[in-house]
Amino acid sequence: MKKFYFLLICLLFVGSAMAQDSLIVRQDTFPSRIETQYLDSTIKFKPVIRPLVPIPGGRQAYFTYLWDFGDGNFSTKESPEHQYAKAGEYDVSLYIVNNYDNGPRPKKPKTKVQVESRMASNQKAPNTFEQQFFKSNGIFQLFKNANAVPGEDMSLVVGVKPTSNKGTVLILTNEKLINPTGFLVANQSKYHQERIIPVEHTKDLQRLWANVKGTSITQSGSPDYGTIEEIQFKPGEANKFFTDLIEEYNTVSQYEIDGNTNETQFSIINLDITPEMLADTNAIVTLTGIYLADGKDPVIHKLDVPIIKSHDPNKMSVRPALVDYRIQFKKKKLTYKVQFQNDGEGDAKNIRLEMFFPQQINTRSFKLLNLYPECDTCKSPTDLGCYSFEFVDENKIVFHFKGIALPGTASPTLTDQDSSKGFIRFTLETHKKLQKKSLPSYTNIYFDKNEPIRTNQATMRFRPGLSPIVFLGLNAPAKAANDEIGRLTKGLSIGVGLAPIAPYKRPYWQVELYASTFGSEFNQQNIAKQGEIQVPDERGNLQYRKFSGMDSSSNKKYISLQLPVQIRYNISRYISAGVGALVKTNINYHREEAITYHIPDAAGTTSAYTINNQVAKEKRSALLFAPLVDLNIGRAYLGPALGIRYQYDKTYKNNINLYLMWRL
Repeated sequence: MKKFYFLLICLLFVGSAMAQDSLIVRQDTFPSRIETQYLDSTIKFKPVIRPLVPIPGGRQAYFTYLWDFGDGNFSTKESPEHQYAKAGEYDVSLYIVNNYDNGPRPKKPKTKVQVESRMASNQKAPNTFEQQFFKSNGIFQLFKNANAVPGEDMSLVVGVKPTSNKGTVLILTNEKLINPTGFLVANQSKYHQERIIPVEHTKDLQRLWANVKGTSITQSGSPDYGTIEEIQFKPGEANKFFTDLIEEYNTVSQYEIDGNTNETQFSIINLDITPEMLADTNAIVTLTGIYLADGKDPVIHKLDVPIIKSHDPNKMSVRPALVDYRIQFKKKKLTYKVQFQNDGEGDAKNIRLEMFFPQQINTRSFKLLNLYPECDTCKSPTDLGCYSFEFVDENKIVFHFKGIALPGTASPTLTDQDSSKGFIRFTLETHKKLQKKSLPSYTNIYFDKNEPIRTNQATMRFRPGLSPIVFLGLNAPAKAANDEIGRLTKGLSIGVGLAPIAPYKRPYWQVELYASTFGSEFNQQNIAKQGEIQVPDERGNLQYRKFSGMDSSSNKKYISLQLPVQIRYNISRYISAGVGALVKTNINYHREEAITYHIPDAAGTTSAYTINNQVAKEKRSALLFAPLVDLNIGRAYLGPALGIRYQYDKTYKNNINLYLMWRL
């Protein structure tokens, strides 16, 4: 029996894991390694990794590389040569990324090299990666070796050309508006005695902005966007600017720069991407670096990182990818990025991007931010080295690079992987009225006359959330009078509820809690009964009088506690319907009875004498079950609406509730 339970648990675990295969990162079993060849003054490195596994019918697969030579120098070549400045033993690592590849990500191989004195030289050999690193501003930049795949890791190379002997570098990760726990800082290189320190109290950083007069901001996303923004601050503005910037992030880390001016320093920071990042796939997150040299104005570099499921350089992303529906404006501005890479041997001359958007997007609001390859707008159909775009129907934009020369990754003369990549960044606005549903977009990419490549879907989604509801209404029970219950009276009702922020054309649950008042009045006239009763005379003395008949009445008041649960559906933006049931119990808080006696006199006339009795309150009623139907007319998503509800139970029969509600 124990074996049976153990087997059952294992099967459940495996079934659960298979149901979430998007979170499973396949492990490479190939024994990756690095081969070294000692030359006269350099060492040549060659990777030995598993063969590529092309996706059937897909693009040509290839690897990209980031070599860490163990001395603070790096390279992105497949088989680089490196010359060390000092003799000693060095740990060499290789970070590999597989593109268009159907296999697991290769393991990171490592090796040790022993550099003898005769090989060491301060005459550093040209390093293409380091020479082309500072494209944005020449001083400070961030570089990523991969996009963010949930469950994997990525390496962030931070490059600084110090403008003073001392300074501080801040690394901002985990934007609060997207995924505040998506990145974990795993470790950092120590080539320049770096020691990364998490910042727990951001107010402690305000001293850094005390004398700042201006800053420059650049941005890249592989490749560089080619933009730079210069800002000059008035007194007090710098502190607010940097405080607001840092407040956008959940994780702030810093380390100190200590070195000679203009002596380039590279540091590598390893970031783990948590599985929680999967919820933001096809979004773009931004990592921000700030370099503050002592006595100098800071330099800011922002690095856009797409969140993806697999390493594919042809993709579409949107920012923001997750929006709060409750505080949205009538028009929402979205920033899109379509990126592509030529994986052939020859240059791509013409690239056409056919972009498709949902109806909620106003394609006519297209505004180009920047692009690569950089070129001007085409003025005529014969222009070369230019771009054009046109609107097709209401949901399609065609962007066309004409007469360019985008080199291929398979070209034997390619020295910079980024030069084979291109992109466009642009903004679009939504229409005024947005339904609460996802907004997916995608692009077909045509390289010259080749078959199109379809990108992923870049989807803007609304953040899931709950909507509190308040109710105030009038309930009107309806039932035949003068039976065992009596005539039911109207009352007030007040309630609160909770539901998901209503989705578009999908049913959703709503639970409520109500308190209502109502009453019952019971009257029985001309009861044929005779007898005697003591009645006070004019002096207040009691005397017996005969009565010939009597009337009986009672008045009861209740508070009804109700727990309705219903499933609702928004028929349109202004009409919503629901069906469900409630359980309720009634509490009697007032009970009064009266008996009126009909007393005849000697003249043959009849007078009435009434006795009022305060009697004990009833016990709380048993739980009553009542099905219900409900209709709202007004703001079906957020805001006010009028409602009418009908419920029925065996004891009190029909009940109608008219109410005003507000979804918050």
